[in-house]
Amino acid sequence: MPMSVRSATRSDGAVIWLVLAAATVGTLYSSHFLPFYDYYQWLFQGHVVSDLLFGTDRDSAGFARVYSLDPVPVPNLAAPVGIGALNVLLPIEAAGQLFLVLAVLGFAASFGYLVRTLQGRPTAVEYLGFLWAPGFYLYKGYLSFLVGLALVFVLVAVLHRAVADPSGPDRRSLLLLGVLGLVLYLSHLLAWGIGVLALLVHALVLARTGRGRRALLLLGTLLPGVVLAAWYVLAERGGTGVVLYSSWFDKAISLTETLQFFLRLDPFPPVFPIFWVNLLLAVAFVALVGFQLDRSALRAAVEDRPVLWLAGLLAGIALVLPVSMVNDLIKPDERFVMPALLLAVAALPHRVSPPYRAVRPAVTGVTGLLVVAVLGLHVAEYVDVGHRIARVDAATDAAVPAGAPLAYLTVPSRYGCEAAPGLSVGVPVLKWFGVDHAIETGQARVNVEETSIVRADGPTGGGMTVLAPTLSEVPGAVLPMAADHPYVEAIACPSDLAGIERELAPAYRPIAHGEGYTILRRSP
Repeated sequence: MPMSVRSATRSDGAVIWLVLAAATVGTLYSSHFLPFYDYYQWLFQGHVVSDLLFGTDRDSAGFARVYSLDPVPVPNLAAPVGIGALNVLLPIEAAGQLFLVLAVLGFAASFGYLVRTLQGRPTAVEYLGFLWAPGFYLYKGYLSFLVGLALVFVLVAVLHRAVADPSGPDRRSLLLLGVLGLVLYLSHLLAWGIGVLALLVHALVLARTGRGRRALLLLGTLLPGVVLAAWYVLAERGGTGVVLYSSWFDKAISLTETLQFFLRLDPFPPVFPIFWVNLLLAVAFVALVGFQLDRSALRAAVEDRPVLWLAGLLAGIALVLPVSMVNDLIKPDERFVMPALLLAVAALPHRVSPPYRAVRPAVTGVTGLLVVAVLGLHVAEYVDVGHRIARVDAATDAAVPAGAPLAYLTVPSRYGCEAAPGLSVGVPVLKWFGVDHAIETGQARVNVEETSIVRADGPTGGGMTVLAPTLSEVPGAVLPMAADHPYVEAIACPSDLAGIERELAPAYRPIAHGEGYTILRRSP
């Protein structure tokens, strides 16, 4: 390729990266109230971490009387520690939003780095990380796992370079892999598990090609993470055990929901037909990848590229794993589906023949436009749902006195509050939003899920209690603690809200209504 053409290609690529990064930042800053499931719990835990580590609690919530930091290497630290560190410099809401931006951009950039490393040249596929980064894992608020996947992409790229070298990984590569593995373990357990599988696959390649000593050295980089994992397992206190899938339908949903670009934001209605948009985007994604696929080199790539073996291994694990929950880890199989797809897409051979070179700028432009269109749809839903959440926030502030104990419950909807064409997956986006009220009013007592470094030491009764019962479970969940909670806020579909009012009467009476919520006060 002539030098002038190569320079122009690099310049165009840099411009596209900057445009897509700016569009992503604008998307995530389009609303103050972002509709992500676990997000507000991570805000609270980050606030606690920041106070206990750095003494940054300006509202004197008294976190030290209620919480402590678990003195063991918990493999889920990226979100609470990252948000907590940013909270030293920024208010907690600003810290959380900036962490989201960094996590999403890191995911997209790391995937682009992996594609460029495996393909050895610029391709339109490297921009597809921007398409998936604001998808399922962000909707669910799996922020630590999102950071962990970004690290996995970097780890796999480093492994590819190291194993491709005839002499195998050198000392610098081994040191880098050891550090990446350690940080990956601390970010998220399942992301570290994917990294371990990647190391094992590439060590097998080294052993098969007569580089056994280098394979052993490569396996040695796992040692720090294995030691920390053993420490954590030995120090782990209890757990809820293992739950298996109850039906093939639930298993099928778990395998496919991670590949949806948009989810329902229950209890609010979608601003566009989610099923048809997801279907159209899936067709466009397959078409873009298929058009650039070099089918003549496919067999050789399957034989020679261990990244494809890793992708197949992850897909197989996701397919056969029957576990729905392990302790507090929900649906571990769904954490392997998207990595399997993206690793395969990154490693499949891309065409470089002259006819393709002639149309490559057009393919790159189409890919960029597709990403911008998806980000635009995210802006539409973030702005729309953000306004609806703001009304819930204002109603809560008006109806519930600051510091008053509040039982905050969400009744999830399996199929959405309104009939819609096709199948879609929803997220009860407001389950943890009540924690935002606790942060604003300086409450310390919240029954946070102990999935990270934050542990509840003191009694949490009398503060904010977050629940997610079914409609039939509401009386048994709320009425026994009525003496400690003068206020109840329910988030659900309209029919379920009416049922909640009936189930809690006469102990509670409604004092505020609105779209998706009802606030009740204990009767005298």
